[in-house]
Amino acid sequence: MEERIVQFIAALRAGGVRVSLAESADALHAVDLLGVQEREAFRLSLRTTLVKEAKDLATFEELFPLFFGQGNVPPMTDIMEDMSPEEALMIAQALHM
Repeated sequence: MEERIVQFIAALRAGGVRVSLAESADALHAVDLLGVQEREAFRLSLRTTLVKEAKDLATFEELFPLFFGQGNVPPMTDIMEDMSPEEALMIAQALHM
């Protein structure tokens, strides 16, 4: 899960969200404390530690389900392995809008 969170942080940065190394470490620590079993607590722990400005909430909310699914518990598979080149391009283009 740690690798998935790091990929998510990279996607946030690619989308223009400023995330420092300290905030990244805080996010990982929060997930260690709260776990991933409660989806809303997991989502809010990441949002609280990674998003500082209201303008970045939309990017977070757009990317979160892409990396962590829509179910109750975030998936544990590597999202990048399941993504086609076309899907990766679509995400990259969406982030640059």
